[in-house]
Amino acid sequence: MKRRHRAKSDILIDLTSLLDVIFIVLLVVIARQQTLTEKQQEQVNAGVAVEEARAQVQDAQSKYELYMDQVETAEQIGQYVCVISVNAYYNEDDVTERHVQIYRKGDATPFETIDLKGENVQPALAKLKAAIEEYVQKNDDLPVILTLNENDEKILYRDERDIKKVFEELAGQYGNVYLK
Repeated sequence: MKRRHRAKSDILIDLTSLLDVIFIVLLVVIARQQTLTEKQQEQVNAGVAVEEARAQVQDAQSKYELYMDQVETAEQIGQYVCVISVNAYYNEDDVTERHVQIYRKGDATPFETIDLKGENVQPALAKLKAAIEEYVQKNDDLPVILTLNENDEKILYRDERDIKKVFEELAGQYGNVYLK
């Protein structure tokens, strides 16, 4: 049998299915690349978050160390300084009934409570001065710092003024008394 040779121009190649396969492979590659890019971005974000957390931990650690230094310093200074805190407040139901509590350094409860009633508070202020003066005399070798809950809404202005006057008298009378 004799074979026939076809001419090159007679050969027809259908590339449609090949193009379909190439496009599908291209879509899969692009989708895979997009997924990898998103995962890489998540890893970068996680790395940034970890670095921020480390920075916050270091900052907290340094603040804690500073706080502990301050506490230690305060404890050491506390051996050389006496503090008296005066807390004055009024009864919300009756503003003529007021109270003054005197706290010493380190005490959770007041060592003296004085009631201020009505307009004549001079005896109560004299009692306040005597209580503070007694403490100052017992600790005459140490500086004594007097504090008051100034500018507090729970203290009446006239009581604040009168207690400050007592403090100023004590500071003028004793060289180891200081006002905060």
